Amino acid sequence: MVPWTGADFLDLLRNSGADTGSISNLNKQPELYNLDAVAYESLMLGLFNIFHGNDDGTPGSQEHMNDVTLGFSRDGFHWYRPDRRAFLPVSQRRGYWNWTNVQSVGGGCLVVGDKLYFYATRRSPDRRTTGLATLRRDGFASRDAGTQTGTLVTRPVVFQGRHLFVNLDADTGEMRVEILSRGGQPIAPFTRENCLPLQVNSTLQAVRWQGAEDLSQLAGEPVRFRFHIQQGSLYSFWISPDASGASHGYVGAGGPSFTRPTDMAGKKAYRRE
Repeated sequence: MVPWTGADFLDLLRNSGADTGSISNLNKQPELYNLDAVAYESLMLGLFNIFHGNDDGTPGSQEHMNDVTLGFSRDGFHWYRPDRRAFLPVSQRRGYWNWTNVQSVGGGCLVVGDKLYFYATRRSPDRRTTGLATLRRDGFASRDAGTQTGTLVTRPVVFQGRHLFVNLDADTGEMRVEILSRGGQPIAPFTRENCLPLQVNSTLQAVRWQGAEDLSQLAGEPVRFRFHIQQGSLYSFWISPDASGASHGYVGAGGPSFTRPTDMAGKKAYRRE
């Protein structure tokens, strides 16, 4: 037997949440109720249903209390859960939609335009319902900067595409990008000075440099990307083989603009009917 994954001492107790209402709290050690996993972009997205126990069983008490938390894996076996707060929480306030029990559904999420759709089931002894939560596409985490310019340098990466795209919220700030050699030296013309400044809030935004048509001359070579951000948040970046911005990454349970398990649509996925 090889230990795989489960709840542990880092998972929050039931009375750690702010939405406690007036019912009794439990200090039961959380358990893993189930795990829904799906391929999303370049990794596996995991929705961990964390079980917090039952009340005393009297009429109206809470049963099968689950918070849905998030994790990710790059190999399907080793899971990383840096934030144990509830992503889809159960409420401890009687009468709320998510009272008693909340669970994720198979497939994890749909990709709909610039948002991710997460469906969840809620069940109680007298009712079964389905709810919807939405999140910015790629909006699980970000690197943020205030009025002081912040920098982020990637590890060496090798790509075969031609166009750099970012998921960025900097409409009141600015971001520039430069490309470095493996040793950390700027590669002309992909310097910070040549980068056209980005002042935009977009989940799909191209990065361009003066004096360069695309990144094809760097394909196959290990390089680093250095991002300079002021008053903004960077959610993700990727290299696309074409100007549409298609990531060719996995799209969870799919979406209305996808006919394949990967994103081959790019900007076309954002068209509104």
